[in-house]
Amino acid sequence: MQPPALFWMRISRITVKPVKPDRIKWNKRYSEKTPGQMVPRIVRAYIHRAPSGCALDIACGTGAVSLFLAGRGYRVDAVDISDVALAALAGRHPDIRVVCADLDTFDLTTGRYSVITNIRYLNRRLFPQMITALRPGGLLLFESFLKSPEREMDRGFKRDYLLDENELSDVFASSLDILYYAESDSGCDLTPARLASLAGVKK
Repeated sequence: MQPPALFWMRISRITVKPVKPDRIKWNKRYSEKTPGQMVPRIVRAYIHRAPSGCALDIACGTGAVSLFLAGRGYRVDAVDISDVALAALAGRHPDIRVVCADLDTFDLTTGRYSVITNIRYLNRRLFPQMITALRPGGLLLFESFLKSPEREMDRGFKRDYLLDENELSDVFASSLDILYYAESDSGCDLTPARLASLAGVKK
């Protein structure tokens, strides 16, 4: 089932649901910073394992990963709560469809995607939906923040919004052939953090 038309944003007209506190917060952040251009190593290293078709970029922000996927020939659904971020992405590539949605209530379309990316975002409600949204042989690329014994590396996040040790590999082991899993430091001195990174193909 396709999401309601209310969710879709097009370059000629932006339609969103009533303003939520999370949208206000993220709009403010994206209004104050330059759009990121970095495509994470996990995406660049394993995208060749995905079949052709449609891609989903969860919590896409201003769309660095979405643009990378579109450049590789995918038709991309780029989903984020921030209409400010999506306005910066809309119209930059004809194969990107931007979707302004609250991921706390937005449901993924079953069997639609050849590749799903989830970068620096955590919503455990979506874990089972990621599997059902992937086609057989589809690729999941997931990287997000991990709880650290050193609380200053949690970057001010509530602990509920951080992954537990081995959580990603445990959650997806029965549904994916895990190509890569690692827990490591971000390598950034300015904003140190712990990251969990996973690449897996749907069985």
